[in-house]
Amino acid sequence: MNSTDLPACIYAKLDRYFEQLNGESTSGVYKMVMQETESVTIKFILDMVGQNQSEAARILGVNRGTLKKKIELYKL
Repeated sequence: MNSTDLPACIYAKLDRYFEQLNGESTSGVYKMVMQETESVTIKFILDMVGQNQSEAARILGVNRGTLKKKIELYKL
């Protein structure tokens, strides 16, 4: 897998995250990863389309109402 592949990048970040925990217990990793990746993806697409929410919603494959809720949720 190429180091620029998204799955490889996520895998590497998770590997570092658990290394930095140094054996400490953790929970809620799935939710944390989903929220972090969702907010970054939405922000990236919004920036790419000049904050055009209709176009961003189309690219993301969600309706505009859902996108607006996510924008408010993540304070984008």
